[in-house]
Amino acid sequence: ERNPFYFEGIDAQDKTTHFTGVGSPHTGLNYIWPMSLIIRAITSDDDDEIADCLDQLKVSSAGTGFMHESFYHTDPSEYSRSWFAWANSLFGEMVLKVAAERPHLILKQ
Repeated sequence: ERNPFYFEGIDAQDKTTHFTGVGSPHTGLNYIWPMSLIIRAITSDDDDEIADCLDQLKVSSAGTGFMHESFYHTDPSEYSRSWFAWANSLFGEMVLKVAAERPHLILKQ
């Protein structure tokens, strides 16, 4: 709460996804970095928190299949950088880590 670049919002389209994350001055107020969600998932040891991050990341891609630099906290279709290699690479690292350590969160049996 003390971080002025911590944002929360409910997706205005699906009305269920609760976005929470950190942004920056350069992407503007109310824009969340997917990388903040990725790092939270990588560093968490809580299955529910990791699953929540995965859900937020899926919705935040706005159907593009890519991670963006940032997305608006209530409308992930408003995003910066349609292709952001840093976020996409970090996302790949997270998927590999979750698949190795907690496959039940992403692999269907």
